Amino acid sequence: MADDQRVYLDDIYASEECQGSVFRAVVMMAQEARFINKQAGQGYIQLTKKPTTIAMYKFKEGKLSISEKKAEEAVEAVEEVEMTTENAAQVTAAADDAFGE
Repeated sequence: MADDQRVYLDDIYASEECQGSVFRAVVMMAQEARFINKQAGQGYIQLTKKPTTIAMYKFKEGKLSISEKKAEEAVEAVEEVEMTTENAAQVTAAADDAFGE
């Protein structure tokens, strides 16, 4: 696996944008990957790599950011619902909302 397809904890801890939070880092990369995939699907860009690989590369280069409001909304949405087998659908919906689905 190529090194640009991996994000290490050191990369996350060194990132000022995600403040050393793995959760914030995942949200940032997921949002970017979805944006890239949407742009490719609409024909605006031609992909030579997977959207997730591009998002990870951008994260490692310090080219991604997340607004404080979006970060707080994502954390609240996920923390709001505890995962159990009974409410798995509700947790999935909350996670989709948090990640912009």
